[in-house]
Amino acid sequence: MILDNSRTKSAKINSITASSVQFLSLITQFIARTIFIFTLGESYLGLNGLLTNILNILSFSELGIGAAFTFLLYEPLAHHDENKISALVRLYGIIYRRIALIIMSLGLILMPFLPYLIYGKTNVVGNIYLAFFLFLLNTVFSYLWNYKRSIFLADQAGYLNSLNTFAFQFGAQITQIILLLNWPNYYIYLVIQILFTIASNFQISKMIDRKYPFLKNKIVHKVGPATRSYLKKNVIGMMSSKLGGVIIFSTDNLLISAFLGLVSVGKYSNYTLILSGITNVVGQGVGAVTASIGHLNVTAGKERQNSIFYKYSYLSGIIGLAVSIGLITYFDPFITLWLGSKYVLSPLLTWLIVVSFFITQLRQANINFTNAYGLYWEQRYKPIFEAAINLIISIVLLKLTNLGISSVIIGTIISNLVINSWWEPMILLKYGLKNNIVEYAKFYLTQLVSGVMLITMAQYIVRTLSMASDIVKSTALTTLIIIIATMIFECLVIFYGYPKSAGKISVVGIVVHILQGRKTKEKYE
Repeated sequence: MILDNSRTKSAKINSITASSVQFLSLITQFIARTIFIFTLGESYLGLNGLLTNILNILSFSELGIGAAFTFLLYEPLAHHDENKISALVRLYGIIYRRIALIIMSLGLILMPFLPYLIYGKTNVVGNIYLAFFLFLLNTVFSYLWNYKRSIFLADQAGYLNSLNTFAFQFGAQITQIILLLNWPNYYIYLVIQILFTIASNFQISKMIDRKYPFLKNKIVHKVGPATRSYLKKNVIGMMSSKLGGVIIFSTDNLLISAFLGLVSVGKYSNYTLILSGITNVVGQGVGAVTASIGHLNVTAGKERQNSIFYKYSYLSGIIGLAVSIGLITYFDPFITLWLGSKYVLSPLLTWLIVVSFFITQLRQANINFTNAYGLYWEQRYKPIFEAAINLIISIVLLKLTNLGISSVIIGTIISNLVINSWWEPMILLKYGLKNNIVEYAKFYLTQLVSGVMLITMAQYIVRTLSMASDIVKSTALTTLIIIIATMIFECLVIFYGYPKSAGKISVVGIVVHILQGRKTKEKYE
């Protein structure tokens, strides 16, 4: 057992609920995306992806504040300090309203420059200014009551937030599908999105008020100077960290749109929809224990924390590899079945997308532990270098080569390997886990090399057998390859990379013990 019973129970509920609703949401997204493409076309699909990314960038002013407040709420919630909880939530609300005003102002300033972000003519997608304004309103309205969600996340009740989000997203998507089939209008599509965003945040606000009635107390409690000082310091660090991620992932469509056009954005966004959906399912499942890790940091010793960190990293690596194998073997047949062969990307680009996804998954344990430990300030400079390398490489390759969309993915991979692969664990191990980076480096390199090798071999096998047109055989082959590749990956990591100091770990037990030449009836953790 990694965590104590109460934390384990909360983590399981949050993890299972979050993963389940994300999976169901992904299915409805696929249906909605299919209807969207066949009623409005790939140019509108590209515009939708572009505007989504622009608003993600404009929302940088919020970055880090939610995570920092969630971290600050751990202690008062654990000690039932209602006054401090109330003071933090009120302060959070004030800051979020200011953020909404900042985003609205930045959006209105940016609006006249929209045509410069699109390669080619824009009249094929109607009024881009109206579409952007509706996107902007949706983002601004999301900040009216959204700040209250942090209290559920910090109180290990994230499943309530997950259920609320899914219910209203599902309602919005069903309504959008019905309207697209009868009145295919992009602007009505966006208005529906706004209405359901408002309804979702209003309902979560009422849930919070019922569960924590003391928040409605009219007596105003102020946040102490020490807390304010911590908040300022760590929000800056967290904003820096999140801003780096926004620049890397949210500028992809901007660069593709500016250099290649909206149609390319549309084709690429079909793959990113799958990736973001799977990332959310995996991320919600694996990341739902962040609050439990935060509580663990207060109660457990460093030896215990290190052991849990490596088990968590190991588990993240296995999940990332299994999903990556599934993607590399199944992308082509799935896209062909879903939208048609003209939407299938090249083998090189598909390989790059999946490898980039796998490398990102190897970071998840570092990211979640860093968030749980509140180490935002310590890594404030990392995202600046990460973002700079990513943008420079992407733009240079777009201008000087014919790699197209691959240029953007290569930039992301290189920035991850050159910066994140060592900087993030260095900060965590130095300031959080109080351990050295040498054994982690061996562990990480074993996961990285083994994973990329297995992904490459899987793609080669599938392309050699040419089963893209047969979805049944592709599914059977994908399942077989995932099982074999995962077993190989586990054995390689345990034999060559997993630190002995982290203790025993569950694996495909019988296989490992046969290979080791031992028999045992031990029950592993």
